[in-house]
Amino acid sequence: MKLKVYLANIDQLFIMKKFSYYITHSILTCLSATFSLFPRKISLMIGRQIGMALYLIPFRKAVARKNIGIAFSGSSDLDKKRILFNCYRHYGMVLVDFLSQQSINRHNLDDYFVFSNGAKKKLQLSGGGCILSAHIGNWEMVLPAMGLNEIKMDTVVMKQKNEAANNFYLKLRSFSNINLIFKDGALRGLYQAIDQGRMVGLASDQNARKRGLEIDFFGELSSFPKGAGKFYFKTGCKLFIVFCILRSDLKYYVYTKEIKVDKSNDSEDAVIEQIVLTYAKELSAKIKQHPEQYFWFHKKWSKKIYKT
Repeated sequence: MKLKVYLANIDQLFIMKKFSYYITHSILTCLSATFSLFPRKISLMIGRQIGMALYLIPFRKAVARKNIGIAFSGSSDLDKKRILFNCYRHYGMVLVDFLSQQSINRHNLDDYFVFSNGAKKKLQLSGGGCILSAHIGNWEMVLPAMGLNEIKMDTVVMKQKNEAANNFYLKLRSFSNINLIFKDGALRGLYQAIDQGRMVGLASDQNARKRGLEIDFFGELSSFPKGAGKFYFKTGCKLFIVFCILRSDLKYYVYTKEIKVDKSNDSEDAVIEQIVLTYAKELSAKIKQHPEQYFWFHKKWSKKIYKT
């Protein structure tokens, strides 16, 4: 009798899980289809309204305020509030563009992306390397900007706990010439990609904690990932900083800069430090230019800062 009850409970849990999967997937698919059908200007206008509504929710807002206060310590309280409010509006638009990005194709690329002079050709002819991106502008747009322009790239993605959401996000991020690699066990695959002349995409601005390199970032120590520096030291691959910055004409400006470091007479640690410092300098300059486009909601600095 107990076995029958146990099996019945298992069946019930399985049915509930399947139902939850169906509901989640259906909602996300419906949202994606809706925003894809609207003219993009209308979708982005709705996105701004979504962002303004999210501004009323306190989730992570204290972290964002703290981060903006560090980065723009000399600004007035009103200016800091304006940055935060515009940040919500910006990421409302980013959300909408992400949900509808499968509508981007080779025929409408010019409606979405503007490359700096010669940057596209330079990336196409690079023979592989490492792309250092960041949570600024719209980092999800790096995938279509690279893949649909015949730039082969492998990038690391986080596996979502919700299976329906995970499968949906994988579909949204699937473009020709792009390989998605889950974070667990990704290192070997990334080295193979470089050996095969492909690009490796890394978000290099997250707090790496004890595994990273601590440097001054807006006047406070922040731990930056060492990954790109390690790849460069061991393989000699080319390094490019790539940010997709949303412009006033609603196109993404694909900012590209190659990092060149002489590693012939330096230790691995010295090379990594040069690369991290160069990257952080470019990132901070872009943040100052477009403060509302940086994702202020992650804890970029030491934990003790967020306890005060």
